[in-house]
Amino acid sequence: MTSPRAKLINSLQILCNEHGLIWDEQLSNDIPRKWRVHGDMLLLPSSRCFLDSRWLNHIPSEQFWTTVARAFGSSIKRIAFEGAIKNDDFRSPTTRLVLGNDPWIHLVENGIKFSYNVDKSMFCAGNVTERMRMGQVNCANEIIVDLYVGVGYFTLPFLVHGHAKHVYGCEWNPDSMEALRRNLQANYIDEDRYTLLLGDNQLTCPVGVADRCNLGLIPSSEPSWTIACRALQSKGGRIHVHGVGNTKEETHEQWSEKVRQRFETIMNDIHQNQNTYQCEIEHIERVKPYGPHLDHLVVDLLLTKIC
Repeated sequence: MTSPRAKLINSLQILCNEHGLIWDEQLSNDIPRKWRVHGDMLLLPSSRCFLDSRWLNHIPSEQFWTTVARAFGSSIKRIAFEGAIKNDDFRSPTTRLVLGNDPWIHLVENGIKFSYNVDKSMFCAGNVTERMRMGQVNCANEIIVDLYVGVGYFTLPFLVHGHAKHVYGCEWNPDSMEALRRNLQANYIDEDRYTLLLGDNQLTCPVGVADRCNLGLIPSSEPSWTIACRALQSKGGRIHVHGVGNTKEETHEQWSEKVRQRFETIMNDIHQNQNTYQCEIEHIERVKPYGPHLDHLVVDLLLTKIC
């Protein structure tokens, strides 16, 4: 079977010949080797391909990008370039549409409908295994606090497949919150099963309500660890803690043990001498590589009141 890249090279060689552009090694090396497809949109890395100005100096823009899209299949209708993440409070994407005008992406993953504005929000395909794992959690009759809800990466699996009773979703990016509202409606989630809290979760997070908390932020969710413990009911509960472990410095187990100890301390400090809590590790999940010697990890903790 011919790969999309091979099809693309063949199509562009024909197109170049039609427009008097001589194919050479520089053009060949300018063809993408990596890409992502979300729905009907092809996402290309902005710093690694189609940098040669000769492409669009010789070939009309719409014809060029339409040819690129066709090489990846008839379902591709739009193309965008993804740049570096902005250094702002929202970790906003830097995206440039070159084919099509609508920045909203629609996709279905594990039976769940997601949509997001590619100009405003992120959707990490590499976290798919963790989204599926959270969808396998039986949280029927549970109240959940999702402290970094985003466009619903984990909240939707909790509601759609886990049958959570109610989810409090905290998010301070209004664009992500807009996408989340669309996604909840698209998946027919009753409004009485969720509460959306826009703003800093240090100020908006409810206290003493949760059976389970999700801390889905990397490289670290530590600024909200105390908030998560306060959100749990007095009996305790479960917390899913995302973070990044350095495998040159410690094992996954060592990283997780440090997290466990910290949560146990926080929970007991919050309740002082009124209650005593113990924290145990239920599971450690390696989600994906995050960089050289770095792993995106999730540790599942169970906090229990023992007296």
